[in-house]
Amino acid sequence: MNPSISAAPSAVPPRTFIELRESCRIGARQLKGGRLEVAKFVLAHPYDVAFASAREVAARSGVSTTTVMRFVGDLGFETYASFQQLFRAELLRGRQ
Repeated sequence: MNPSISAAPSAVPPRTFIELRESCRIGARQLKGGRLEVAKFVLAHPYDVAFASAREVAARSGVSTTTVMRFVGDLGFETYASFQQLFRAELLRGRQ
């Protein structure tokens, strides 16, 4: 597990996109390789992530699906769907 993103298994995942962005910003110096690429992609394309599968995010980030899932787990999310819900909520917030 990557210690850079508050990655304790009992860690509470970010509840908002702003919290996610802050977690990634704080941990950016320790992020390496594929996880850094995933972080860059999800922060740059939050609306795409709202509807893209983990496989699609992996392909667009240039990493494996496993790397995406590890990144999601490092943030404290149990599933990709719960991670993705954060982005859907941000999309809905932007439409209000």
